[in-house]
Amino acid sequence: MAPPRSAGPPPSSGWYSPWTAVGIATVFAMLDVFVVMMGLMWDGNFFTFDNVVHWFDLANYKFTENPVDFLLVAFLRVCLLFGGAMAVYASPNGSPEVLNKYSNLSFAAVLLIIAFSPTKLLAFYESDDTKLVIGDWILMLWTIFASLIVQGIWVSVFARVHEAPTRSSGHYRLYEEEDTEYYAELARMEAERDSQKRETFKMLLRLFSYMGKEWAFYTVAFGFLLLYSASRVFIPYYTGEVVASVFGKDSSYEKLHRTVFIMAMLSLAGTVFGGFRGGFFTYSQARVDRRIRSDLFNSLVNQEIGFFDENKTGEIVSRLNADCQTMSNTLSLYMNVLTRNTTMLFGSMAFMFSLSWRLTMVTFIAIPIIFLVSKVYGVYYDRLAEEGQASIAKANDVAEEVLSSVRTVKSFACENFESHRFLSFLDVTLGIGARKSVAHVGFLLTTELLQMGILTVVLFYGGHLVILGKVEAGLLVSFLLYQFQLGENLRELGEVWNGLMQAVGASRKVFELIDRECKIPNNGNVKFDGQGGNHKLEGRIEFRNVRFNYPTRPDIPIMQDLSFTVKPGEVVALVGPSGGGKSSCIAMLEHFYEPHFGDVLLDGISVRDYDHKFLHTAVALVGQEPVLYARSVRENIAYGMDYCSEEAIQRAAKHANAHAFIMDTTDQYETDVGEKGSQMSGGQKQRIAIARALVRNPTVLLLDEATSALDSESEHLVQEAISKNLKGRTVILIAHRLSTVENADKIVVISGGKVVQQGVHKDLINEEGIYQQLVQRQMLGGDLTEEDVKKAKPLPSSMARSTHARRIMSPAPGSISQSFLGTSVTGSLI
Repeated sequence: MAPPRSAGPPPSSGWYSPWTAVGIATVFAMLDVFVVMMGLMWDGNFFTFDNVVHWFDLANYKFTENPVDFLLVAFLRVCLLFGGAMAVYASPNGSPEVLNKYSNLSFAAVLLIIAFSPTKLLAFYESDDTKLVIGDWILMLWTIFASLIVQGIWVSVFARVHEAPTRSSGHYRLYEEEDTEYYAELARMEAERDSQKRETFKMLLRLFSYMGKEWAFYTVAFGFLLLYSASRVFIPYYTGEVVASVFGKDSSYEKLHRTVFIMAMLSLAGTVFGGFRGGFFTYSQARVDRRIRSDLFNSLVNQEIGFFDENKTGEIVSRLNADCQTMSNTLSLYMNVLTRNTTMLFGSMAFMFSLSWRLTMVTFIAIPIIFLVSKVYGVYYDRLAEEGQASIAKANDVAEEVLSSVRTVKSFACENFESHRFLSFLDVTLGIGARKSVAHVGFLLTTELLQMGILTVVLFYGGHLVILGKVEAGLLVSFLLYQFQLGENLRELGEVWNGLMQAVGASRKVFELIDRECKIPNNGNVKFDGQGGNHKLEGRIEFRNVRFNYPTRPDIPIMQDLSFTVKPGEVVALVGPSGGGKSSCIAMLEHFYEPHFGDVLLDGISVRDYDHKFLHTAVALVGQEPVLYARSVRENIAYGMDYCSEEAIQRAAKHANAHAFIMDTTDQYETDVGEKGSQMSGGQKQRIAIARALVRNPTVLLLDEATSALDSESEHLVQEAISKNLKGRTVILIAHRLSTVENADKIVVISGGKVVQQGVHKDLINEEGIYQQLVQRQMLGGDLTEEDVKKAKPLPSSMARSTHARRIMSPAPGSISQSFLGTSVTGSLI
């Protein structure tokens, strides 16, 4: 066996070895101390080591004059670096977990160090005689910059350390493949994280692109927003001027009137600009919402039928309603919030600096501390939120399990037991909710205390400056108002990212549906009969060696080498056991699905090559349960037609035996049929559906059990309507009544996805086979399934003769039309 070799570096360049991490920490620590020493040596115009020596005279140390504490801060940064490096070295493979555990502590230390720099600046300028030299500015700026780099090393280097796994579970690595699998998993995790980041960024850009498409309206909206924000920025300043005009040294009515008038004009302008801003943002949001919904709906209606088999309608409608609304509302709202608060934030900061840079530094000292509290609370609250979601999911699982098997619960009298069990899960959720409440109380108390503390410090320090004559009393009032406004702007800006992430979350599935390519494209261009071609469609149908499985049931074969032909003008009945593939033939001919093998031909051309609109004009379907839309009778009959005359609509209704009952209604052809045709009876709906098919003057008519769910009277009217319109058309019908199929030109028996028998009724009834079994089963009052086919015995010859005799005693049909006038009384056998 070959001796173990040292594993090479990880394949992903984003990972570091422990020694590399320690080396980076050491190099930067040395650089940090060196820069601080340079700052201490650069005292005024002299750059010597002697400048450092006198700073170490601790007996005469003054915080307001001595910069030597920057060296102590540098040593704190070095301790942070080497503390992280030691954690990495001690547990290289587990360094991400270790670093995540202490990352908040490191981040807290970094923020406090950053807050030290403006504190020292204020201390230096406490005396009017103090003049900062270039070394002091180097120390203060480097403190902020180096602290950020230290945090970056923790996040980008220490948390990405993985030692080459030359040892595993106490023994040497025996196979190099172990390294390959290990690093492949690391690379996969890294790629997944990067992919999520790229996806989030891509989603945001795409959301913004919808705003860009409505750029004209958003430009006006943002223009009014900027004017509104600008007018609001001046109000705190002039509020302070009003105070100064009353209590200041040069107080006068003239100054009071002028400042109050300016404030009134600014308030009026802000009100007008704010109103127009809100109106244009609302309208722009409505346009974005319309565009997103339109894109999604257009994509949905162009998907193949298999897509709707796989996805629930309620979920799709939820995407169309709730998710689209969340996207548009959240996007517009938080872009409004972002722009308004950013403008006011920079405006407030500019005024604060102009009023008093010293007081502004006090505010900046507090910002890192507030950010730290928010960070710690946010991490803890997110963990509690995850626990809460998990506990709710468990409670929902219990509820779903119990409610879906409530008969079993009741049969064992376990109602109270399950109620207490569900309550126990809710108690866990309540406990997490209590912890969240306590955390929220703690966060509010802490932030309120910090805000009051900052206000107290600003008042004290501002009063100190007013007493020294460095700040006027009116300016102090203005500064306090700006500070309140600044805090509000920062709070609202903190909500922007979460709001945008909410929009990204809602958009993820919406964009996935918008981008989805239809798996059965309708891009054919073959047209006949004056619609771009020179030939008339004859209606010859051929199923050629078709094999097919439904997308939702890929392991269950529906068609297995199915082949049959329908000649132009021929009436062909498809019969067979339930689940044999009859309705699937109709769906394939309508190009709802495509075969996995073989082809479906219409006049020798694959149905996929026909123009989508032409195909569904030439081939019309009347189903067992036709769907009518909540529109007028006229609109339902002419549904999907580019143009349809009133004469054609009424002619189709007369041929469908529908004109009479339509004229008996109050509004006649303008009568609303109700949702899904709820205002019409089953027979009336069926006849309107027949009229909808006939108004297209189709070459091929498909009848999928068009009368099986009707009563005898309605069936008679529908059968009569069908029989009057068969001449000159190729017809494929699926039916279970002998009166419907016995006089068909050809009967095709389909079982197990194959054609097992073909012929006319009088021949098939005397053959041993599935057709005879169908007759036998229906005479016994039941339906035949695929399982019954295997078990059923041949029909006795005496029963066959009896059946034949029944048909002889019945009135002999003289034509196909007469056969469709029969009802279940004359012979409901198939």
